[in-house]
Amino acid sequence: MNIKGIARPLVDVLVDRTLQLSQGRNAGCIGFLDEEGVVSTHTEIVDGGLSGIPLRILLSKMTSMEGASLIEGLSVLPEQSVIIMTRPGKTGLITDVSGVDFFNMPIINIGVKNDGLAGIGLITPKEEHFDLATESEQINLATLGSLTMEDEKDVLRQGNLLSLKYLDVSRELEAVDKEVSLVENPEGKVRLSYPRLSIDVLDRSLAEQLVSKSKEVGQGREVATIAVVEDGKVSSAGRIVEGGMGYVPSRLLASSAVDISARSLMQIYGELIPENAVIVHTHPGGTGVMHIGDANAGPGTWGRPIIAIGHDAVGQMRGATAIEVSDKIYQLADEDERLNQEFFNAETPEMESNIRNRKFGVAQEYTDLCKPIQIQ
Repeated sequence: MNIKGIARPLVDVLVDRTLQLSQGRNAGCIGFLDEEGVVSTHTEIVDGGLSGIPLRILLSKMTSMEGASLIEGLSVLPEQSVIIMTRPGKTGLITDVSGVDFFNMPIINIGVKNDGLAGIGLITPKEEHFDLATESEQINLATLGSLTMEDEKDVLRQGNLLSLKYLDVSRELEAVDKEVSLVENPEGKVRLSYPRLSIDVLDRSLAEQLVSKSKEVGQGREVATIAVVEDGKVSSAGRIVEGGMGYVPSRLLASSAVDISARSLMQIYGELIPENAVIVHTHPGGTGVMHIGDANAGPGTWGRPIIAIGHDAVGQMRGATAIEVSDKIYQLADEDERLNQEFFNAETPEMESNIRNRKFGVAQEYTDLCKPIQIQ
């Protein structure tokens, strides 16, 4: 995709919206490249909230997100699509490949500074960007495996050298004098749709291997694997990978079952990971009860169930639960995004308190979706 520029009126509208929102909030939309290589059409502009641009609301301007995970929503975007976001307080320089890795499409950042446009940056999907993302995940975890101060220094040195590579992942994009148009019902591709899998039993052998590895890496680190479910029973489908404190990076998780080299997360989870895949991970010190982060990491983003195995310090299993794919998952995700935006509309402390309390309520409802499963 040869992107030559972005229409200046679209840039102006996004900058103005960002200035109006203030408070560090950004704005964004999905843009589309025309025959001349200029981004000149776009979906409705979305305001950012507590966590930046709400992705489900952004994708809802393209397709219905009812009952759909993020990856299912992303799958409808046509080849000429571009993600456009403003960056308050920044120049538009892009020094992160996580976005292009996740979306597998070009990303345009519009810097907004000193009450106006500061610059426009562009990053496009490249195989080396995806491998950089893998290297970043590996280095971020390597510090946990360091046994001496010198080991940790070496890892941090590698991380700093990697950061220098990120300075060259983007280029500056030109604003072009060209008319823009809002596309209210853009035509997209056929949407991915994953089956709603029911989970009843986790293979004991797999559970024991995971807990043994979790105990071995120690220090509260999680381990995980990609498994598959057939007739309600979850069995092994890949090797066990090591994670960090309370998380397992998405790329390294996928590497347990497929070759992730030179591929984006969208390609990996959309084309390579089986439809009946299940994410299985450990919760050191816990009983297997999960939270909003687990739900987002499994059904919310990738459209697959997620399982947690709780165990104590000596490797004794305390239980396991699953969060399956359901409409309720996506209803809560939609509500959480709306609450993140309503926060800025609160006019009194009481209104803000109600919003914050409901956000805690949403998090509790995610936990209520944990389904105890058998290990046998």
